[in-house]
Amino acid sequence: MMKTFTYVITDRVGIHARPAGIVVKAAQKFQSEIMVFRGDAQADAKKLMRRS
Repeated sequence: MMKTFTYVITDRVGIHARPAGIVVKAAQKFQSEIMVFRGDAQADAKKLMRRS
């Protein structure tokens, strides 16, 4: 069974580099695919930079 978790970042400038790095380190501990969404854009939470 797939589990989902939703968290909304309310800061209008988004997430800064240092907290983003913490999220990446935590996400890399799991085998699961972890995605971050903003509107139609998405990024792999296991990578600090999104590739186009």
